[in-house]
Order: sequence, then structure tokens, then C-alpha cells
Amino acid sequence: MRRNSLPILLFIMLFADALLLNAQPYDQRASKKTYQDIPLSRKKGSGPRYWIAYEYCWVNNKPIPEELWKKNIDWVNDNFKAFGYDMVSNDGWIEGAQTLNENGFITKYNSNWQFGFDYWAKYIADKGMKMGVYYNPLWLTKTAYHDNLPVKGTGYTSRDITGPVSFNSELYWVDVDRPGAKEWIQGYIRYFKEMGVNFLRIDFLENYENNYGLEKYNKALRWMREAADSTMMLSLVMPNCFNHGTTELKYGDMIRISDDCFNGGWEFTSGRRRGQSKHNWPQFANAFDGFVSFADIGGRDQMVLDGDFTRINTLPTENEKKFQISLLAMTGSPIAIADQFNTIGNDAWLYQNEELLSLNDEGFAGKPISYDMNDAANSSRWIGQMPNGDWIVGLFNREETEQERGIDFVKELGLKKDGKYQVRDLWLHKELGGHSNTFSVKLLPHECRMIRITNNSSKYEAEVASLINGSKKQSDEEKASGIGYVNMKKDSSTVLIAVDVAKPKVYRLRLSYKNEDDSGSTSRIEIKSNDRSISLAPGSHPDWKLMNCDVYLEAGTNYLYITRYGENGIDFKLDYIEIR
Repeated sequence: MRRNSLPILLFIMLFADALLLNAQPYDQRASKKTYQDIPLSRKKGSGPRYWIAYEYCWVNNKPIPEELWKKNIDWVNDNFKAFGYDMVSNDGWIEGAQTLNENGFITKYNSNWQFGFDYWAKYIADKGMKMGVYYNPLWLTKTAYHDNLPVKGTGYTSRDITGPVSFNSELYWVDVDRPGAKEWIQGYIRYFKEMGVNFLRIDFLENYENNYGLEKYNKALRWMREAADSTMMLSLVMPNCFNHGTTELKYGDMIRISDDCFNGGWEFTSGRRRGQSKHNWPQFANAFDGFVSFADIGGRDQMVLDGDFTRINTLPTENEKKFQISLLAMTGSPIAIADQFNTIGNDAWLYQNEELLSLNDEGFAGKPISYDMNDAANSSRWIGQMPNGDWIVGLFNREETEQERGIDFVKELGLKKDGKYQVRDLWLHKELGGHSNTFSVKLLPHECRMIRITNNSSKYEAEVASLINGSKKQSDEEKASGIGYVNMKKDSSTVLIAVDVAKPKVYRLRLSYKNEDDSGSTSRIEIKSNDRSISLAPGSHPDWKLMNCDVYLEAGTNYLYITRYGENGIDFKLDYIEIR
């Protein structure tokens, strides 16, 4: 349910660089709000911060008792809410949820609990937090099947919509091709929404797709998206992500990118089946490999990459604990605490690093220098830009020996040669002074360094932005700024860059581009921000060229969409933009 392209309303003559097409006043109409505009959505770019009841369930292989659920809620409220962890969620081991309402929807996490979802939603809301829910609306409980309950809004019953293959003995799958299935699925989502739930964690999606096929899987996700609309975040768990997540990208807000946390430890973070991949779920067994391999579809208006839960108490060293939290902050992942009040020990402070959490607050999602997980040195170096232009650099050592990791300010960040740039360590909370051209450090095994480099200009590299609808990072141009550029060969391919400015006014936007199209095709570039658009027709330039136009930006963060329209296969390359 993406936004439709805004009409072309302003065209600017840029002489040799752009052809004047039309000119009208800026359109100041408010566009229709979509699910991408809510705080817990893919538009933000990074995931929520929350607590989830995974650890007890996994360790004990049974549902969490209600009294421990309450103690953990109160603990989160007292220790983490002030740091932006404003949601709590149940997790799996859900088969015991067989207490139903008249429509067949579960009313409790477990039938042995005294209170239901509505009670706990209010209890959590009264503390100034939100309740997330783990449940798959494609499930139909054994009790619902046995009681043959009516499907709300239809003349059908629960048995009419039950599919031929069950998830397990207690939960059946709904067959989306059966009449009444749509009303069941969408009714379930609306049922949770009416309680104030705006986060739904939908598990075992690979099981449904494997048993019922891609067409039915696609239909199910589409129906969920329609019902979730602008008020609920859909977290897609255990997806096959065939064709690099094409189906999931259309309908979800978050996708799991690697196998479960299980016993946690370094194996979960980086070691488990390192460097290996599968074509279906779980494509990657450790979080680091998954983040590297899916980084190109992460970020604003793309997908929040979900590295599963964090059991910081299972990591034996402080370096490994910092590594885990840094990886989540660097990649835009949710930070989901699975530790409990009685297992976390003295490690709460690791979740409370406000300099790292500020990345999550601003929707930051970085990119590895290399998307090849077996390129150990370059896939362990991550970079990205904040809306104000500052660079965030994550240097990670996944190896069992000491490694040197560094970043070249000029060749890899596109900064000026011999310029002085202030570097700050985000764990030490300390300024490291002015650096020119490079920064490097020796890292112990399983150690990392997170730094912030103050950018003295408003230059934004396209290759670390959100690359949407076929835009691809490439690195084969020696004269390109930074680690590469973005090739926008596909019609409607888009680069999305978040830009902060201090004052609301018209700014000069400069784009560095190369247009190798000499076929006479009618490619055009549309730039959208704040519901206003500009359309340009760039000339053919086999070398890098600067193109200028004026854009109106509001004070604060602006989302700048740069889209190429025209024939597929045309080499239009975007290197960077500058705001002046």
C-alpha cells in the first residue's frame, strides 16, 4: 500500500543540464496518510525498542506464567521506559491459548491466565507503554474448529475456512481460497487493533507458504496489510524471503533476517553456520550474516531488518555484549530485550546507551562496505549518514584474532582530502579529536568500535541511502564519490535520503549524476519532498555532471525521494546530493 506518485507540478529549466517541461506553484495539499507514516513503520527506517517474553519460554519450553509476565512489565517500566523501550509483547508457546470469544478469536495468551489481552493492554497503557501481540491471524485454534463458531460478518463457520494442512495439533491453518477466510484474517487484526495493539508479530510464515503456495501466501499478506492500514506494524517472522524478499517487501514492515536467538551467545550473534546460506528459511543462521545479506533492502520506506531478540546475559564478555547492541543500532534493527528482571544481572546499562539509541530514534540504518558476507574485512565495516549529514561508522571484528579495522574519509565517505573532522566514540562518550583522511583501530576478537564523524558539509552519498524499487549500489566507477554510486536502471527506481535543515525555506539542491543514455529516450527525474515535487529532464552526459534545482524543505527532517522514470535498462547513475 505505497503512496501513489504525486502529479508533476513544477519544472525547472536548467539550460544544458535539464529541459524545462512545465511550471506551476508548489502543490501544498496534504497527501493521504499511509501506514508508512506511523512511528512504528518502515518509513521510520529502524525498528521499535521493546521487551518480549521469549527467554523464559525458550529456556523452560512452556508459556510464561502470568505473575512473571507482570513482574517483567513492571521492571521494564522502572528501568527501560525512560530510554524509549515503550512496548512489551508476549511470544510463542501459544498453543495453550484456547479461550475464545464468540467469533473464535483468542482472548488470553494462555487459558490458565487469570486475565486476558484487554486487561493487560490497559495495564500496560496505564504505565505509558504499548502492548504488542505475538499471533498469526492465519491460525484457527482446535477449540474454534471443534465449536464450529461463526466467522464474523459472514454466513460461514470456522470449519468452512479450515485448510487441509494444519500447523500442529492445536492450531489449524486457514485456507485463503475458502469463502470467509478474508473476513477471519482481517477480523483478527481489527480485533487486536481495537485493544490498542499496534504491533503484530506474525510467526511461522514459511510453514504457510511451503504448505499452501506463494499465491495464497501473497493473498494472505495483502489482506493483513489492508486491515492493518496506518495503525499497526506487521512484523513478518520466519519468512522464506524468496527472490530476496519481494513478497514481504510489498506488505510487511519488518522481516526476520536470520534464525532464532535460541541459547543466544556468540553463535547467535556471529558464529552459527557463518558464511553459509540456504534458499529458504532460515537463509542465514547468525544475525551478522543476515544483516549483511539483506542490508540492501533495509532502511526508510524499505524494510526494518529484524535480528531477533537479545539475551545479553548469554554473552560472556563486555566486548561481545557491546558488539551485539552495536550491531542492532548500526543496522536499524529493533532492539528487543529478552533478558528478564531475574536474569539480566548487572547488564541493564548496555541497553541504555543514549548515544547509540539516538541512531534508532532518528531512523538510522547503515550499510556494510561489502554485501558479501564472506568478504570478512569489508562486510565487517559499516557506514551510514544521519539526517544532519554526520557519518556513523561501525567497525566490527568477528574473528578469533586481533584485527585492524579502519575507514578512509576520502575514498569511502566522500569527505574532503586533508579536512579536519571531529570523531566521537559512542561507547566511551568521548571526543577523539580532529582526524584527517582516515581513522583506524586495532580490535580484539569480538570487539567493535562505534564512532560518529561530524560532517562539515550537507553532502549525502546516495549509495548509503534507502534504495527502492530496483535502485542498486555499484562500485565500478573510480571517479565516483565515496564507496560507489546508485544505478537507477529500472523505471520508477528511487533513492530516499533523509535531510535535516534548521529553517523552513527553499534550498539549492545539487545532484551529481551520470546519464549514459544517448538513445533519445525520455527519461526524467522527479524529486519529491513534503508533498511537493519537481521534475527534471537531464541531458545525456557520459561523465559525472552536476545538476541544480530548488527544493522547499521544512525545519527538521525531510524525506527526499529521487525517482527516475523512463525505459528500463537506461544507465542513470546518482552519486551524491548536496543541500545549499
